[in-house]
Amino acid sequence: MLATVKILPAFLLALLSMELRAVPNSVFGPVAAADSPLNGRDLTGDLMAAPVWNGQANLPGNWQPEGNVASAEMSHLLARPKLFGCDVVLLRAAKRDGRLQFLEATFADAGSYFGYYDEKPAEKSDRRAQREEMQRRTAERQAGFSRLYASTLDSLKTKLAGDGKPKVEKIGRSRVLRVETTDYQNNGRTVRLWADGRRLIRATIYQNPEPPDSWLDEKIEETPVKARAQRLMEFVCTSADGTVSITGLQPLPQGYRPYCGLNSLAMVARHFGLYLDEDGLAVAGAFQNTGSADGSKILSLYPAVAAEAGFGLERANRFDENTVRRALAAGFPVIVWRRFSPERNDLHTRFAREFVRDPRAALPDPSLPGERASWPGEDDPLHASVLTGYHDARRELLFLESWSGRDTPRRMRVEEMAATAYLTFVFHP
Repeated sequence: MLATVKILPAFLLALLSMELRAVPNSVFGPVAAADSPLNGRDLTGDLMAAPVWNGQANLPGNWQPEGNVASAEMSHLLARPKLFGCDVVLLRAAKRDGRLQFLEATFADAGSYFGYYDEKPAEKSDRRAQREEMQRRTAERQAGFSRLYASTLDSLKTKLAGDGKPKVEKIGRSRVLRVETTDYQNNGRTVRLWADGRRLIRATIYQNPEPPDSWLDEKIEETPVKARAQRLMEFVCTSADGTVSITGLQPLPQGYRPYCGLNSLAMVARHFGLYLDEDGLAVAGAFQNTGSADGSKILSLYPAVAAEAGFGLERANRFDENTVRRALAAGFPVIVWRRFSPERNDLHTRFAREFVRDPRAALPDPSLPGERASWPGEDDPLHASVLTGYHDARRELLFLESWSGRDTPRRMRVEEMAATAYLTFVFHP
């Protein structure tokens, strides 16, 4: 396990500044696009009322499933309503055995506000003028978000105050992921407000007057660490054709944001039973309000997530297929930062469709003339993917992406993965 993240060499810092410049979606997703009658409607009364908490009434609107965290079913509302009088960017719900566990409302989120910022400045006569123009535009956007952040936070504090003195709490075990929140008692429920001061404002509503102080699901936290690792074996499936895969992982779409490294990690965190998402990880990783991953501390997040779940982590520059295979067979997904090209992405997408029609279909053999030359090289951007399985006889690895509509794993030859993987993150007991 990596206890600390050491100072990175200059060449790795340069690569990180490319990052995980990855391959974001071209849209924010169905929440922003949804033409819902709940858009702009204040749902405070509906969501704080007893019927939705005791199972007598359904939550209003259309909810999109996000997969599970432990035995809790996660979903988000396909609408942007108001709550406590403030506009909601994203509203999530967690249910266990059909009963509502908590509601999580994000009010301000720098990731969705700044997006994936690749806007080009107007043509200027020199690079200095171009750089100054980009800095001016970034500063304007930062000032706008700061005003939105401050006004939203002030309004929420005013609306939540009144039922006794708020209580300051700390969530998280590891130093990197530990955050300070404020718990308000409001209409018989606990509203936990998390505001980091610059990127995120989030309120989580609990029925329990004593919400958890851990990111780990309460059922998992009660389980000894050894048993947690054994639990992951329950997700390993061997199909009739010999494919070994980890089931149940659900991609969290990154949208038009430089978040592939965060969304991939959030996918694995949820598999371990952690209530973490990419926006909270962006706060912990010190992402800047620029629409870029430049200057972030993303590498510190990977060992922190492992430690929060009670597991270890090995980070390697060299892709070792035997180590990866052992981890996958034990139920531990593996994250790779790899070189990416649109051409190879298109090939793997086409093959995924072909494989559904004809399981005898095969990826190009690496020994074919010109095949290796078509793989991404050192000048191509980095991208993060989650390995979820393998097929030894076919020399294939299964992987998931942080893109909407990619819930079915795709396949890549081991040779290509080994040649294009830059960093490999292997979780273990």
